[in-house]
Amino acid sequence: MQYIYFTKTLKDQAVEALPEILRAIGADGADLCVRPGYPVNPSNARTELPKAAARLREAGLTVPMISAPTNLHDPADPSAEALVVACHDAGVPNLKPGYWTFGSAPFQAQLDTARKQVAGWQRLAERYGVRCCVHIHSGNYLTLNTAAALLVVGDSDPARVGLYLDPGHLALNGEPAPMAVSMAGPRLAIVAAKDFVWERSGDARVRRSRCVPVGQGFVNWPEWWKCLKDARFQGPVSIHSEIEGLSFDQMLKQAKSDIQY
Repeated sequence: MQYIYFTKTLKDQAVEALPEILRAIGADGADLCVRPGYPVNPSNARTELPKAAARLREAGLTVPMISAPTNLHDPADPSAEALVVACHDAGVPNLKPGYWTFGSAPFQAQLDTARKQVAGWQRLAERYGVRCCVHIHSGNYLTLNTAAALLVVGDSDPARVGLYLDPGHLALNGEPAPMAVSMAGPRLAIVAAKDFVWERSGDARVRRSRCVPVGQGFVNWPEWWKCLKDARFQGPVSIHSEIEGLSFDQMLKQAKSDIQY
């Protein structure tokens, strides 16, 4: 497995600085965040993503995936095809699109819309030879666990529409690792490494999730690693290290610790 670092926390760092940072924390490469305000973003990805990927590879690092804006779930958006083309040109095999938020319309209507959009992503993926990987994310999302995500991806081609399992979010939702990995089957493309706890807010009746260092939360990591090994998973593991309140140096130290874990 390759342990890559999700560059969401490196928004202010130039592409030129990434190789040194990634090597310092022990990462094999980058899960490149391609969002507004980042050095590589939807507006410049056609030209800048190939350059960034080449620079990282020259430093001996990999770029097996990019993460698109969280609201980019409709393949009809012009930036969707631009990002898929950029991945093709840059030799990046996987793209994580945005999320389908559960709204006020009846569930089936929302599911039908999401499935049509997944079909659109598949057409783009087939045309340009990449794979769109639907991320599991707890909360008010249609893909809040693997079972729900399978409803969304439907009968799409697993070679072009994969699943991006997230043990942290699945721990919050209560879906066991053996079930999640088994359900994902040939769609299993990427795994995230982050951990969570529940905590009370000021109102004792309200709770919220909080990201914590890997190994200090609810995730049963030994079980996950066993399941992934049994499934012969060889895809990338994206390290997030999204801990609140850390300085830049503290964040890098935490990222290194998460990778070593």
